[in-house]
Amino acid sequence: MSQAAVNDRLAREIEHFESHYAHEAAQGIDPLSDFDSKRYTNPPANTIYPREYYHHLLAPVAGKTVMEIASGNGIDASICCHNGAKLHAYDISSESIKMVQQRAKVNLVSENLTTQVTGDFMAAFEGQTFDHIIGYAALHHIPMEGLAQQVYDRLKPGGSAVFAEPVINSQLLYKIRKMIPYSFFEDTDDETPLNDNDINAFAKPFDRMEKRYFHLTSRIWHAFPNCWPLVKALHGFDREVLRLPFMRRFATVCVFALHRDK
Repeated sequence: MSQAAVNDRLAREIEHFESHYAHEAAQGIDPLSDFDSKRYTNPPANTIYPREYYHHLLAPVAGKTVMEIASGNGIDASICCHNGAKLHAYDISSESIKMVQQRAKVNLVSENLTTQVTGDFMAAFEGQTFDHIIGYAALHHIPMEGLAQQVYDRLKPGGSAVFAEPVINSQLLYKIRKMIPYSFFEDTDDETPLNDNDINAFAKPFDRMEKRYFHLTSRIWHAFPNCWPLVKALHGFDREVLRLPFMRRFATVCVFALHRDK
């Protein structure tokens, strides 16, 4: 992709997310519930939920320095700060960063948060290294060429990079997915879900990777957000089905940790 094309894409992303997060913030920001505070503090490895597994891969974060790529609406930033991390969050959208700051204030964790508006990974908190670098639905929105090595270089020895990404490993599933009007992540016209080849290529600079797949039937839970017995049943069913290696190509979310051991 040419630099001009990259710049055009970034401009469209900024326009989209400035509007999106301004609208979301206007709806109000609630503090983390006691239930959510507990469920994301030390989730089990066999959890049926992708966001819980994401925070399982990070735990424990108390006293750790964490850099968040594309911090979005600030949910994960506040969770990490609540769990004791020193969180450095950046996003290309100034409205996103405002929301991250407001959510941290509502949750009384502002002292653990540092923010920056930028779309440049190397410019974000320039010169600093981190125990963890994280991103929830971040990578598929940004240029990935050369990024993996940059992430590796900014990790402290013994650190890890943790990501949750939409994935498509089946073209048939991709066509079906386009017919379902519910998305696990915030969609933009320029985004392209990752596939296993993308993730494996991104993992090359690192010493090891651990990952799990999610969202097969449970993708439709957005249609029934308040029917928790159904939501739990669908996620539980997916966990069992996705234990079978040949079924993982039909998953729509991958959560993975990349480790720098030395």
